[in-house]
Amino acid sequence: MNDVIKLRAEKTLDVLGLSISEAVNMLLHQISLVGGLPFEVRIPSVPENLVVSSNKDLYEKLSLGSAQIKEGKTVDADVVMARLSDKYGF
Repeated sequence: MNDVIKLRAEKTLDVLGLSISEAVNMLLHQISLVGGLPFEVRIPSVPENLVVSSNKDLYEKLSLGSAQIKEGKTVDADVVMARLSDKYGF
């Protein structure tokens, strides 16, 4: 197991209140229930500025988002949903 990936996963799972063991157990149950991996396996296209690697990083991104809301830099939910639908087909 890659130590860097494991550490990043542990940090993410910690935010969710889960251990690696609990997450693996959940994954195995889902594989059994759905008859395969419970997610699509592909290279994600998540913009680097949206990746959260720590609680400090999350706090900084939330603070930035809050400041942008106060500045009026928002997008109507219907516009966001239309963009998501166009991009991801839902």
